[in-house]
Amino acid sequence: MFDKWLNLPAHLYLRITALTILTVGIALSNVLMSIGAIWIIANWLIQGEYKLYWTNLRSKKSVWWVIIIYFLLAFSLIWSDDIGYGFKDLRIKLPFIVIPLVLATSAPLARKHFYFLLYMFIGIVSYTTLYNFVRFNYFLEFQSDIREMSTFISHVRLSLLVNFGIFITVFLLYRKKLKPWIGAPILMWLLFYLYKSQIINGYIVFVVLVVLSLTFFILKIGRPQLRGVLMLALFFGIALTGYFVVTIVQSIAIPETQKFSDLELYSVNNNPYYHDTTNLQSENGHFVWVYVQQAEMEREWNRRSKIPYDSLDNKGQPMFGTLMRYLTSNGARKDSLAVANLTQEELLEIESGQTGITLNQGLKSRLASFLMEYDIYKNGGDPNGNSLLQRIEHIRAAIGIIQNNWFLGVGNGDVPEAFKKEYLAMDSRLLDQNQHRSHNQFLTIWVSLGILGLILFTLLFVTPFFEIKMDYFALMVLFGLLISCLFQDLIETQAGVTIFALFYSLAIYRGEANPEAH
Repeated sequence: MFDKWLNLPAHLYLRITALTILTVGIALSNVLMSIGAIWIIANWLIQGEYKLYWTNLRSKKSVWWVIIIYFLLAFSLIWSDDIGYGFKDLRIKLPFIVIPLVLATSAPLARKHFYFLLYMFIGIVSYTTLYNFVRFNYFLEFQSDIREMSTFISHVRLSLLVNFGIFITVFLLYRKKLKPWIGAPILMWLLFYLYKSQIINGYIVFVVLVVLSLTFFILKIGRPQLRGVLMLALFFGIALTGYFVVTIVQSIAIPETQKFSDLELYSVNNNPYYHDTTNLQSENGHFVWVYVQQAEMEREWNRRSKIPYDSLDNKGQPMFGTLMRYLTSNGARKDSLAVANLTQEELLEIESGQTGITLNQGLKSRLASFLMEYDIYKNGGDPNGNSLLQRIEHIRAAIGIIQNNWFLGVGNGDVPEAFKKEYLAMDSRLLDQNQHRSHNQFLTIWVSLGILGLILFTLLFVTPFFEIKMDYFALMVLFGLLISCLFQDLIETQAGVTIFALFYSLAIYRGEANPEAH
């Protein structure tokens, strides 16, 4: 419509503007995401090239799965009790159908517009991560939980965007669309930020995409012998990485070799130690419940700290427990001498709730946290506040619901209530605020829509391999989204569903019939 009135491609400019708003919005603002989604569908409707839309739609099977899933979500309200929640969820998930539908049926994006969106994306991700880093004064101030270093969106969602930023930068360098003197610093910064972020989901996505990237580029080599050698080198590299991770785990999880019969019985102040040799709880490879002298610790701690020994630290944890775990992680005994030897910085760390000396050490920190959480869980500990243990409970709840509703699901409107009832049936110790969905999008879809919904959602990731010629960008995006959906409910929030819809659509519906030719 506007094209004829103005005698210029106005609708194309409006579509690019909407995509730009969405690209910026996924890293910064729910409001921008909403504006972008409304803008892009309004422009599509006003443009009104419905014959073209239908022609393009018939040739793209993957977008049909998107449409069917969305309408199945709406249809499932028939067997849902909470219709109000169902309509709310459909509103949140509007980008899931709107963005793919527009990009799949409209005229393909020109390469220059596609690359412009990628430049905008790596620019906004670089800005967001730098802002977070500076705002939290990472180098200047102690942070009790570096995972909180995400201002605008969830740290888990941000880790996915950082991963996409890394591999989109590689893609632009590979296509020679980005100067190395610009791309290299961006790449190094995002790698550094991802490492420091301590988001296990982000680490897993990164490792998978690195392996896929190396495989992709090795297979592009024309010389078969060199290709074979490099594939073998990749295999050994993966094995060495696995060995490195196992070594870290062993250094953290396997307690020091110690003969309990040789334990000293008295502290330097001639007070008897408490040794519980039946409790094998460990911290950073050291036993927590040996060499414990509570009275000495309490006296010396109360002398040095303003937070009483029998009170709570700044994270709401028992102060004495935080102190014991911190001392243990450092290989120290739990007595007055160990407390007296703490530096002022260490004292502040303990008061803030830090339970180990491995904080802010990237992968090692998260592995140490996970292993400690699991150790607590095995011994009947409280899962609240421990992300790994909470996720185990979430998955258990989802499986329990599926066992009774595997065919049709509970309906889109009743998903929250179904989880609530299942947590009660499990007699879960999770607090109400921690009783979330499964943290696995495939399981959550199965809970909501039954086996048909699961099959359709799986087809979203399978069909593109038969629909388009896979290039590096599409491969990275599809596997990035797939891994993310295995470890989070990606399309259950506005930010997550917009990230999914935007990147899925850019990967599959760019219109480059032979991407490698460009």
